[in-house]
Amino acid sequence: MEVYFKDLISAESSLEKLVDDVALVVQGVDDFARAVGKNLPDQDRAQILNRLDRLKQSCARLKEQIIGGARATDQMVRSHPYRAMSMAFAIGCLVGVILPRHLARNREDE
Repeated sequence: MEVYFKDLISAESSLEKLVDDVALVVQGVDDFARAVGKNLPDQDRAQILNRLDRLKQSCARLKEQIIGGARATDQMVRSHPYRAMSMAFAIGCLVGVILPRHLARNREDE
């Protein structure tokens, strides 16, 4: 039996949105650096632009990794839906047991 969910991976995934937001910040900083860079020495300006380019490349790689991971997870869940549900249930139980104990210990320490 195959379980099919049409939009299991949302287009507005929070990690993708974060990467897009960081890319917008980088673009804004890039524009700012180019405007202010006219008053900087050539060496400093080149260094700033080089670092911004590396940051842009890192954002692009991160976005590709996020999308690849989401697709791999989607494929695994579609291939083994019962195994995925049982793993999610087990992890939820484990967190449900550990988290209250951890929170209780932190309250005692205060």
